[in-house]
Amino acid sequence: MALPRELPVVVVCVSLLLDSLASAVASANEQTLPPPALPHVAAPLNSISPWNIHTEDWEQFLRDNLEADLKPWRARVPLTSSEIPKLLLYYHNEVKLAPHILVLLLVYNNRLYWITHPDGRAQLELPERASQYMHQLDRHLGKVLRAGRLQLPNVLFIYNTDDNALRIGNPNRNITVPPFSLCKSQGFFHGDDLDILVPQMIAIPDALHIVPWHLKKDLAFFRGVPSCSRMWEHTYKREEACSRMHLAYLSERDRRAGNATALDVGLADEYKVVGEKKSTPYELPKYDRVPLETHAHYKWLLNLEGMVAAYRMGQLLATNSLVLHQRSIYIEYFYRSLRPWVHYVPFWNATGPGGEPAMDDVYGVLEDVRRLDREQPVRVQQIIANGQAVAKLLGLQMRLEYYRVALERYKSLFPDMDQYLDSYVQELRKRGSDI
Repeated sequence: MALPRELPVVVVCVSLLLDSLASAVASANEQTLPPPALPHVAAPLNSISPWNIHTEDWEQFLRDNLEADLKPWRARVPLTSSEIPKLLLYYHNEVKLAPHILVLLLVYNNRLYWITHPDGRAQLELPERASQYMHQLDRHLGKVLRAGRLQLPNVLFIYNTDDNALRIGNPNRNITVPPFSLCKSQGFFHGDDLDILVPQMIAIPDALHIVPWHLKKDLAFFRGVPSCSRMWEHTYKREEACSRMHLAYLSERDRRAGNATALDVGLADEYKVVGEKKSTPYELPKYDRVPLETHAHYKWLLNLEGMVAAYRMGQLLATNSLVLHQRSIYIEYFYRSLRPWVHYVPFWNATGPGGEPAMDDVYGVLEDVRRLDREQPVRVQQIIANGQAVAKLLGLQMRLEYYRVALERYKSLFPDMDQYLDSYVQELRKRGSDI
């Protein structure tokens, strides 16, 4: 049967209608869809363990960090185990650190027990009140112990999750045994703190994040809450000298002037403490938080201290961006493996052109690294590669291994530890502990 003559006209009309709809959809998509994502490779770190890295790299890492913490205590050997509960009591009563911040931890028969008071009971479950760092230690370390995937010695130690601005390991305190802490001071008055540093188990780099260098934004980037160590008021002769807030101000000032070519610094909470001698003369806008993988979209990443060390340095090193690190007295457990202009580029606490302390030297440092990137790009990429090499030692498995080695070497400081624990565990059982 012959087709109707009108069909070609209908086909043409339908075709035109579809083209029109497609054009409309495309136009709408252009307006609503985000720009294409940058090419991004994430190389997982969680599978990296002591069995698949170079032994010498790991041993050097331990020498740089753990052995540096143990050195002053090796000179005092033998230490006495009975001093450990006494020191906990001192921290609770004299330093006023609450049990949900600082506790005794007992590893016994490869189980992790929490003891909130020297005369209290030992329990496998977390205390009702516990810091987020305790929760994450129990989640990761407690889990592998229960599964038998990690073997730890029987040992008793103080575990401090305070930000440590109080410096519980200050040599001036005349402490008799070392506490385990997440952060401490180095190069400050009275000398370096005597804590043994161990990894925090919250901000853990889980992958090396790689974005093509030529596609990255040529800006120094930071997002974070407005916290401050209050360490710099005397240096800068101001009522307040907080790096996060001041650099956020510099970034906002440049943006308002139409010259946002250096900094992209924003605070994730409102900040209304303003004044001529404050970190900012006017209120600053609030920005959304940004996931780590988005940080890799920037060439330069700012590591700014918070109350003490910001626990993000390891994650920033895991990107293929260059870390601009604020000079600070506060360190995490791995910082002794880092060297300026080898793993990162330092700024802050520098001298200005007139000899006065400068709070805006980040501009000069950024100019320096941009020039280096133009003239010696291989040098910039080598610094980044060196930082990522350290980041490979900071994944979950390596942190758990660091705890194992730290506890074994800590225990070696106490020749009486096993004998002491025999009687200590018996006493805990008398108090109703299920051990």
